[in-house]
Amino acid sequence: MTRFIFFLLSVMLITSTSCHAYHNYQWQTGFPLPIRGEGAELVNQQQAFLLAQSSYLQQRLAETQPIIRWISEQVQERKLPPLLAFVPLLESSYRLDVVSAAGAAGPWQLMPDTAKRFAVPINSSFDGRYSLPLATEAALTYLGWLSRFFGGDWLLALAAYNAGEGRVLNAVLKAGTRNIWALDLPTETRVYVARFIALARVLDMATTHNFQLPPWQSGNDLKVFRNPEGCSLPAWAQAKGVSMNEASRWNPAWQLPVPAGITNCPVVYSKAKAPVTTQQRGSGKLIFKAVSLESLHDPLLLKTARGLDMSRGELRLERQPDPLGMTLKRPLIAVP
Repeated sequence: MTRFIFFLLSVMLITSTSCHAYHNYQWQTGFPLPIRGEGAELVNQQQAFLLAQSSYLQQRLAETQPIIRWISEQVQERKLPPLLAFVPLLESSYRLDVVSAAGAAGPWQLMPDTAKRFAVPINSSFDGRYSLPLATEAALTYLGWLSRFFGGDWLLALAAYNAGEGRVLNAVLKAGTRNIWALDLPTETRVYVARFIALARVLDMATTHNFQLPPWQSGNDLKVFRNPEGCSLPAWAQAKGVSMNEASRWNPAWQLPVPAGITNCPVVYSKAKAPVTTQQRGSGKLIFKAVSLESLHDPLLLKTARGLDMSRGELRLERQPDPLGMTLKRPLIAVP
């Protein structure tokens, strides 16, 4: 009996480990297939672009595999399409310490209003948009809400993540169709969505394209430590025997070592190299300064389209109970 139990546990362990591999995921799940017409041409162009950048893309996937794996677990827990784990790839190349000229920040490139809307803490001493756990939770909640807002259409949800739900909704109402490729949207938004579909194709057909994917379990796992006492990063680092330099590289949300007025402050750490560009220290107590996203000239990244502010009257809006049970005024539901 003991041998049988040991054998059963061994099989379960092997099975659970083997399931975690790129080829065991269907990366296009949740997205309409096949894509035809103008959309198909744009997706083909973006697939050719990604394959032309294959060396760099393979390098980034290998370097950031622990983060990809951790985000994939969060996506899977929410039963969202697995491809959403790669949103930060096209937003920030999984860098934690970047800010765009438009003011979007962190790995998921959240704007301040969006972050606050989804309860990400931000003040002068702490910016949760740079926190991998906090930003991931907010971004996945937002993406899930966008999908429901657009009737389960993930292409529209991705477009809205890039350009804002107001602009996409306005385009849908004007065009009288939900076909994203027929909507009057910014070019960068259309390319953004097409690049996601192209990425899914590359991942699904990596062998066909001689595209080398990293082992799914490669790299040291990320560990998340929930809300250390007093949200003191130096105290946490000292208790864990981690250098303050390494702690701050993984946790650029800390603008000051001990942020004031913050209680939700998960610390993330891994022995792997932190995905930040540089560590910039000021002469005072400031321990982190964001890096300009545009200065990186990363070929995988696209500009974020300027979203429509839904509160300025471009659409007639009716206030509805927040589907997330939040007390904030937005999101709003349009009245036809």
